[in-house]
Amino acid sequence: MVVIKALDFTVKIDELQKHQLVAKTYSDEISSNQVLLKVDKFSFTSNNITYGIVGERMSYWKFFPTQSGYGIIPAWGFASVIISNHPDVKVGQRFYGYYPMSTHLLVTIDHVSSKGFVDKTEHRQGLPPIYNFYTNTEHDPNFTPETENLISIFRPLFITSFLIDDHLAAQDFYQATQLIVTSASSKTAQAVACLLAHRKKEDGLRFNLLGLTSNKNVAFVKQLGWYDQTMSYDEISHLNASEKSIVVDFTGNYQTQFQLQTLLNGNLVYNCLVGLVDWQNLTGENPLPQKGKLFFAPTYAEKRQKEWGAAKFHQNTGMAWQQFIDAIQPIISIEEHSGTEGLEQLYLDTLNGKIDPRHGNIVRLNKRGD
Repeated sequence: MVVIKALDFTVKIDELQKHQLVAKTYSDEISSNQVLLKVDKFSFTSNNITYGIVGERMSYWKFFPTQSGYGIIPAWGFASVIISNHPDVKVGQRFYGYYPMSTHLLVTIDHVSSKGFVDKTEHRQGLPPIYNFYTNTEHDPNFTPETENLISIFRPLFITSFLIDDHLAAQDFYQATQLIVTSASSKTAQAVACLLAHRKKEDGLRFNLLGLTSNKNVAFVKQLGWYDQTMSYDEISHLNASEKSIVVDFTGNYQTQFQLQTLLNGNLVYNCLVGLVDWQNLTGENPLPQKGKLFFAPTYAEKRQKEWGAAKFHQNTGMAWQQFIDAIQPIISIEEHSGTEGLEQLYLDTLNGKIDPRHGNIVRLNKRGD
């Protein structure tokens, strides 16, 4: 029997600043239809912090259970099969998907095809299907080795961005003439802005796309070229409050929400809540005038897949993805973080908002060649 040493990076559910490394082992004697994957790499962005903040409410802790009081934040990346007890999944195959912040993942294979498989491990039953599918890179039309880091960083975020853009267009933008995107430098906001700017140009639409960001990121957001206007949070009072407005909120900051809601008042026609980048400032003394509506991408994705069919859904997202990847590739530089020390520092920096939006962060817990 061969023993494989593994590590999980776990965080304290009610105190995210605290984390623990948990050592465990696997063997090559796995059950029928099980496969052991070695996690090659995964991305880490502010989106992963959102997973942690709403982990209990949105069931993110259920994907990769660990010791009591702790959770494993999910991440998107690539893994290779090192042991297989399924006839249609071969050692050496690589899969893109939803992984723990760990060195390994044991899955139970179901609905396998050339495109990939579904993990039907018992504790994952009842969770959103979009998170349980693993894509075979050999048969992924949007995969190239040259862009796999960008795929890891942007693809999961991009689907959310695509669905937000699609939803707004389907609702005729709620007749708004001003679209305000908070945390405009964040990765998901970048993709939203790119898609909205493209749609605006192609369809001859008339709305002002405005990015709100911190003072230190104003120059970067302006350089993106997708926002018609860029402002810092300090300048919110200078917004045109007479325009019917949509807010797409990735920050979750209570004070920002309070200012926007109070200023725009009845002209805030849709308050779309997406992310919690500023997780340390989610509450305030007074109740907010409007609650806003949480945009949960998996639910909207299922709706669109039923309406369009799976093939059309993948075709539409694939075309939009290629358009975005061509635009973002020259803008983002890849930063690799190796081993547990690299992950620990990146995790704390992201948690504390110390990330340069020009960088895309990739983690390798396993050493190359292991």
